[in-house]
Amino acid sequence: MKNIFDYKLEDLEEYFVSIGEKKFKARQIYEWIYKKHIYDFYEMSNISKVLSEKLNNEFSTELLKIRTKQTSKLTNKYLFELDDGNLIEAVLMKHDYGNSVCVSSQVGCNVGCSFCESGRLKKVRDLTAADMVRQIIMIQEDIGTRIDSVVVMGRGEPFDNYNNVMDFVRIINSPYGIEIGARHITISTSGLVPMIDKYGDEDLQTNLAISLHD
Repeated sequence: MKNIFDYKLEDLEEYFVSIGEKKFKARQIYEWIYKKHIYDFYEMSNISKVLSEKLNNEFSTELLKIRTKQTSKLTNKYLFELDDGNLIEAVLMKHDYGNSVCVSSQVGCNVGCSFCESGRLKKVRDLTAADMVRQIIMIQEDIGTRIDSVVVMGRGEPFDNYNNVMDFVRIINSPYGIEIGARHITISTSGLVPMIDKYGDEDLQTNLAISLHD
């Protein structure tokens, strides 16, 4: 079954056109999920019963499971269970200017930076865009308010999972999606030069952080 959280807006538009529906249906679905926080197709009142049934049979809207949560005055640290049982972490940081989340991009990591815990577990798999998007959604659901900024610097090397990370950025940046401004999204890399060059050619205004170390 396909995961609805993997779909960029244009991908969902193409899907609806392919099944003989108007592409504006994609915006309706995006707004139900990302603006109204409704994840059951049958509760989307401007979608026909027939279409709701088709979407329910083709797409999963299942969220991640929170295995543990550690809280302090300024942070919440989440351990999420993925659909396949693997575990990842995300951290909410509470600032005077808003809520920021540090998300993971892989299960494990092959870079092996000496200062980083991620490298202790070699890469098991890349996270899908849905795995990353749902980290944001779960934290928003848990704290009852929106996330203002995102940093991709949890477990994993984002540029070793380039395509999924770019899809994730476009989904959370979409004005019909979570609508996090490009200048409030930062990707942190250990320095994969070919991917940095590729990233420079993207039509994105997001921030790039490079971790320099011995």
